[in-house]
Amino acid sequence: MASHGVPWYGRAMASTKTKLTTLRTVYPPISNADAAGLQRIPDVEEILRTSDFYMIVGRAQARLVGPEVDPRANVLSFGFVIGGGDPTPVRIHIEELPGVAAMVGTEIHIQVDQAGSGFKVWDGPADAAGSEIVEWFTTEKLLWDAARGRPGIYGLENSRELATYDLLYVGIARAGDSFDRLLKRGHVARMNILASEPQRHPGARPSDETFLIMFRADPLIFQTFDPDHDFDREDFSGNYDGKRIVADAEKAFVNLLRPPYNKELFAKYPRGTDGLHGAGYLRYGYVIGEQMAFNTAHGTVRGGLGPAGLPTDDADAIFVHGDAVTFFQPARVEG
Repeated sequence: MASHGVPWYGRAMASTKTKLTTLRTVYPPISNADAAGLQRIPDVEEILRTSDFYMIVGRAQARLVGPEVDPRANVLSFGFVIGGGDPTPVRIHIEELPGVAAMVGTEIHIQVDQAGSGFKVWDGPADAAGSEIVEWFTTEKLLWDAARGRPGIYGLENSRELATYDLLYVGIARAGDSFDRLLKRGHVARMNILASEPQRHPGARPSDETFLIMFRADPLIFQTFDPDHDFDREDFSGNYDGKRIVADAEKAFVNLLRPPYNKELFAKYPRGTDGLHGAGYLRYGYVIGEQMAFNTAHGTVRGGLGPAGLPTDDADAIFVHGDAVTFFQPARVEG
């Protein structure tokens, strides 16, 4: 059910505890084709282990087409294309990229992948002994960085439109983390998706069109007290059960969107034994703090990310009050 107006977290209430959980990605979306190589990089593994909520999604493969380098201005220009869609013109001002900005007087080299899957910036000849990569981008990382306002990237103001995926599966790590659940061990749904999903665009493999998106859950808890409340240490502890929050978030998104590879759809949500129903919250909700959107046959959820790293006012949200679940979609101006 959709509603409009002032969300519950904008209203002051007494003697209540409410919570808004923002789901934030810990790393750019990873194509299944790239997952095997990335999971062997210790620094990447460390980051992915901070996640315990994840989505498996599909979208036609993105490519960088017609790349051209202006050597005088150190500008890389190309079209950003998804499947057979129209190109979005993009310019990368190489010297404005954070990894390059401090390298005054250093000769840099730009290496664009022949398949158009991304590019690298080197501080010497590409792949030569002694040369190091100072900036790198896959197509998905380019969208991810553009949404964060990273310097040097121009032309991807529509990053949420381009980062719109078919939501295939929502999962959590009930113990451990998303790295263990998705990459280190066999994941049945991930294998089923690779075996069953149709090709979205000619020339791409299912592993190029399937992506793993790993999130962490950041809860913001609002608590108000009556004037005569008898305070104790627990009132100021800030303690919360993170696993219980992600268990509830999984149920909320699966119940709303019914991803095709989730077998359990949690028809009784918000009731359940391991979620937040009955945990003492008057109201609680979930929002995706990313410039991304996720489609299923049962609806679309849009996230939002502002320059300060906070969810924007045009992000959709799921709210729970008692046994009632509301899908809040801000009014949008079409065009």
